[in-house]
Amino acid sequence: MAATSEMLLALRNPESGWLATLIVALAEAQADPGFTSHHQALFADLCQGQPISLVLRAAALQRSLDFERHLEHQQDDMAATG
Repeated sequence: MAATSEMLLALRNPESGWLATLIVALAEAQADPGFTSHHQALFADLCQGQPISLVLRAAALQRSLDFERHLEHQQDDMAATG
C-alpha cells in the first residue's frame, strides 16, 4: 500500500474526490465485522485495474441500493424507539 504521506499528498489534489470516497468507504467496510477477509481479497482483485463488467456493476448497484434501504430502515427503527 502507498505510504501514508503519499496518500495524504494525493488527497490534497482537488481532483481526488473519488480517491477520498473510496478510502472512506473502505475504512467503513474494514470496521464492519461482516466485511470478511474473503471480501477484502475480492476487493483487492478489483483494484488490479481490470475493467468491471456491466453485469457485475449492475449487480453491485442493486445490492448497494438494497444496503442503503436497509440502513434507512435501521435508522427509522432507532428513531422510533429513541
